[in-house]
Amino acid sequence: MTTAVDPTDRSHVRRDLLLLSIACAAFFLVRLGARDLWNPNEPIYGEAVREMAEAKTWLVPQVNGLDFGEKPILYFWMALVSVKLLGGVSEFSLRLPSVFGGIAVVLGAYLLALPYAGRVRALAGAVALATTYAIWWLARAVAMDILLTAATVWAVYGVTRVLDSDDPPWKGWLIAGVAAGVGFNAKGPIGWICPGLAVFTYAIATRRVARLFGKEMLLGWVACFAVAAPWYVALAATGRTDILHEVLIRQNFQRYTDPWDHVEPFWFYVPYYFIEMAPWSFFSLLAWRLPDRTERDRKLSILALCWIVSILVFFSASKSKRDPYITPAAPAVVFLAVEVLERYVRGTLSRARRLGVLAIVGAFAALFVAGGAWALTNLATRFPETAVEARWLGAFCILTGLALGGTLLARKSGWGVPTAVAAAAAALYLTAGVYVLPAVDTYKSAKPLCESVTQLLRPGDRIASYEFWRWRSQYRYYLERPIEALYGNEALRAAWDGPDRVVLFVEEIGLDDARHVIGDRKPALIRSVGSMPTYVFINR
Repeated sequence: MTTAVDPTDRSHVRRDLLLLSIACAAFFLVRLGARDLWNPNEPIYGEAVREMAEAKTWLVPQVNGLDFGEKPILYFWMALVSVKLLGGVSEFSLRLPSVFGGIAVVLGAYLLALPYAGRVRALAGAVALATTYAIWWLARAVAMDILLTAATVWAVYGVTRVLDSDDPPWKGWLIAGVAAGVGFNAKGPIGWICPGLAVFTYAIATRRVARLFGKEMLLGWVACFAVAAPWYVALAATGRTDILHEVLIRQNFQRYTDPWDHVEPFWFYVPYYFIEMAPWSFFSLLAWRLPDRTERDRKLSILALCWIVSILVFFSASKSKRDPYITPAAPAVVFLAVEVLERYVRGTLSRARRLGVLAIVGAFAALFVAGGAWALTNLATRFPETAVEARWLGAFCILTGLALGGTLLARKSGWGVPTAVAAAAAALYLTAGVYVLPAVDTYKSAKPLCESVTQLLRPGDRIASYEFWRWRSQYRYYLERPIEALYGNEALRAAWDGPDRVVLFVEEIGLDDARHVIGDRKPALIRSVGSMPTYVFINR
């Protein structure tokens, strides 16, 4: 068996965890609330938190007065605590749970890699994971996927302590059970499936399935149900079987086999593997069949490969696909990439693989320069309201690309090249988060439109939407007033011709149908929110 941690690493673990926590907090928290909530999901979850806080309920989220049972409760509970501690609902308080999720992902990956890869590579992997695009983005967004990823990495860490260490098995199963329970409260059954796929395929590949079924495994299940069950039991006890069916059956099994949205082809995740796991996904390909692996390296590489392949295959088999779904595989991608880069640093890579590393870094440098040139020209022209930010981004990308290229040409020894890649990614994310993305609110956010609508409102006005998805909440969140959902021309006619003054939201996709009732009435406001023009009409 592999020992848990060698003595040198053991004496530094606590310090490493503290430093990683501080660094990740600083990295993820910078201007966390500067960007508005963007459609489709952020305003829904934000509105649910606000309505729960106002109603002082912790059981069933509501959006625009309607029960919202699409997601389990973990995020909403964390956000309610955040709102309470910070004194109100805001973009910052709503995203703070995701920051903790991102930190938990990085710390769990560090602890998982440590006994296999040693302290240097575990730290390098933690840094690389924090600069992985999907992790950075989800750690700064209102999203459940980062909480699922954190639960997955900690559950895998617990089970690998059972399989590959001399620790008492009950410790590993306790960690895994608690993490799996957290995952179930974050995303439902998928919170068990993601870590289960990784560890079970790993056990099969290493012919140790029997080790998964020791008596200590029962402790893991007890811990799992103790963490996961309370909310679901409370729903059952209060007769909310409708929410149970929605959150467990419809949003999981039915969405997987017979989805109503996000239907994509089987190969959908092939390009998104490289996008979501950038920049490290490209280096991970060079880890295939690396020669002369130690026993520890071999086990970690098998685990990582099983982890990645099982999750990609599982979600590719689903008819409903979204790019964040594969985020739980991010730690495994980084484990493989950092193994390659450590060998590059030590000079033990074959000539072909070393050239592969240099080619990838060179391609990144060229991409930065080309992207910067495009931002300076096309982007600044196409979006004039953000031209200043686009030019800043363009100049930054060009300089970063040149710096990467210079590092490549210098061929400095040590971790120079891998550090330059991580620094370039981190600098790009910080530039985007601090300066560029908040400027994109002009195009992506519903807040400017809602502020204009507020100026038109009179006491007693009836605010309504026509043919909106019932959870469409970006307008509800920023108006801070209920919006009545109207479906069909009869409902629209009854409201439009009724005694009340009606302020009506209509998106372009429903405009022609609405015209059958409202005629050629000119809109009081027109503004694009995202890619969809939105019209605001007033009947009198």
